[in-house]
Amino acid sequence: MMSFYEDAGVHPIGAERTHYTIDLTTEDVGEEVVLFGWVHILRDKGGIKFLILRDERGLIQVAIPQKKVPADVFETSGDLGAEYAVEVRGKVVASKFTESGIEILPTELKVINKAERLPIDVVEGKADIDLDTRLNYRILDLRKPRVNAVFRVQHCLARFSREYLEKEGFVEIHTPKIVAESTEGGANLFEIRYFERPAYLAQSPQFYKQLMLLAGFGKVFEIGPVFRAEKHNTRRHINEYTSFDLEMAWISGLEDVMEVEEQMLHYAFEKTASTAATELELLGVDLEIPSLPFKRIKYSDVIELLRGEGKEISIQDDLDPESERILGEVFPERFGTNMVFITHYPLELRPAYTMPSMTDEGMTESFDLT
Repeated sequence: MMSFYEDAGVHPIGAERTHYTIDLTTEDVGEEVVLFGWVHILRDKGGIKFLILRDERGLIQVAIPQKKVPADVFETSGDLGAEYAVEVRGKVVASKFTESGIEILPTELKVINKAERLPIDVVEGKADIDLDTRLNYRILDLRKPRVNAVFRVQHCLARFSREYLEKEGFVEIHTPKIVAESTEGGANLFEIRYFERPAYLAQSPQFYKQLMLLAGFGKVFEIGPVFRAEKHNTRRHINEYTSFDLEMAWISGLEDVMEVEEQMLHYAFEKTASTAATELELLGVDLEIPSLPFKRIKYSDVIELLRGEGKEISIQDDLDPESERILGEVFPERFGTNMVFITHYPLELRPAYTMPSMTDEGMTESFDLT
């Protein structure tokens, strides 16, 4: 069986990875390492070849000078193609020509699997590719470092939000996504056939969260998909998205909930900024760590603020895209941040299960975070 692989020019994995590319620094110069990854870029300069190796976490340069590497390594490097899966064993050496200050001088180079000619480029910036083509070849598109980075940042935000809530005694739950009735009201439901009966895709886990509290679970949360049959040709609407929901019992009021949310977001942002620093830099994102506590402003005061900016709006009107745009400009000027709780919405603008305000008639004990 082994001869079959060798005849095909590929080799099963025969070693254990020692590092990911992102782990290696100038402090590792002189270390022997084993790396696995894909051929991202290969440059042939005649007597020396440069392989940019990409693994799950980053990129590193492998320098292959004919006079300094074994003959079989140099020969193998000449047969490589884009996205070949390879195993590289070698020494970390200093380099004045790489951003990291290091590169790998290989002693072994094995092809684990070959790749056919790619229908799209994985190297970003080489060609503009339309969205339909990207989605048709999504597996390859996801190999692009910038696209990959989006999912890793998302993972960190979910991971650290979950971590904070678990420390605070919350229990993670998983609620049904095929339901018999609407959970939020309105007509924005995806209707499906459940055998011979009509059913719907869940808009929200709201009622299930509340049932869990009645069942004796004091604090619960869920990270999961929700579905809304809304027009989605705007920035405000999408038919399927990941919702982060939590519910608490034994609270004295609105402030208890806002405090948990602001503490959770501060914790998640702070942890993500350090853990996913490489990915955020790749995306060109400077993740602002919001100061605590977040600012609070009542809905009635928001309406007055908008009127002062020339917006025609009444207390019974919901915030439209133009209103949100204005607030996005005014809040940083007034409060020094975009992270602002808008509280005490009118009863007619909130779902039926929202608690009426204990202090402001006609208003609710509710909030949105802008």
